[in-house]
Amino acid sequence: MPPRFRLRLIAILLSLASANGLLLAPHATAQSARAKLQKQAEESKKQQAELQKRLQRIASDDAGMPTDPQLQSLHRDFISQTEKLAKEYERKRQFEKAREAYQSIVRLVPDYPAGSQGLARVLTYQSAHDKKVFKVQADKGWQDSGAKLTQGMPVKIDVKGKWKVTIASGPQGVELPKELRPRDNQIRWGTLVATIVENQSELDDAKMIRLESGKEFVAGSSGRLYLRMFDEDPDDNQGEMMVLIQSTFDN
Repeated sequence: MPPRFRLRLIAILLSLASANGLLLAPHATAQSARAKLQKQAEESKKQQAELQKRLQRIASDDAGMPTDPQLQSLHRDFISQTEKLAKEYERKRQFEKAREAYQSIVRLVPDYPAGSQGLARVLTYQSAHDKKVFKVQADKGWQDSGAKLTQGMPVKIDVKGKWKVTIASGPQGVELPKELRPRDNQIRWGTLVATIVENQSELDDAKMIRLESGKEFVAGSSGRLYLRMFDEDPDDNQGEMMVLIQSTFDN
């Protein structure tokens, strides 16, 4: 074949190949590379998301636990043994010891359900462990209920009865003396109030607790529970309140 015909045939073949996409232009090759890199990036992002979910599941399963495997093992052993001991104390109705055991668990792993549930259960038992009914006279000052409370123990109060508070005054009304103005603005004339003291000499300066039926509080200190109607001069008041006190008394 003459040279000029060979060159013409090559030119025709190249033209046909280009028209049918058999040859890739430089920009087409670049697009293919970019697509490959983008696919790899998406795959990597997907793997990162899966890893993050896995870490969140692990964190949720071991909430409050250390990351070191040996420490985790020690924590789990402590929790298991302490929970077993706490349940044994509960069975024997040694609620103070059971509460201390559950508190140890909660301090170590606050999110451990059995620990917090056990502590709540024991506190409920303790709040109704000892009971005492006391009659509070409207016409008397501070009255010793005979219940000796223990610091940190829950106290539940139920009240029944009515009384009448009498305030003698002229047309100018009565100004509440500064020394009798309570810090709690919910305490009014005729309110049933309580305080916890170790001896009677502390009554004048003791902090008052407003009481009502269904009232629950934690004893801020150990001592005897005193009750009275809030009034400057109770001598002319009438009536009485029957108060049920439930807690763990200090014998």
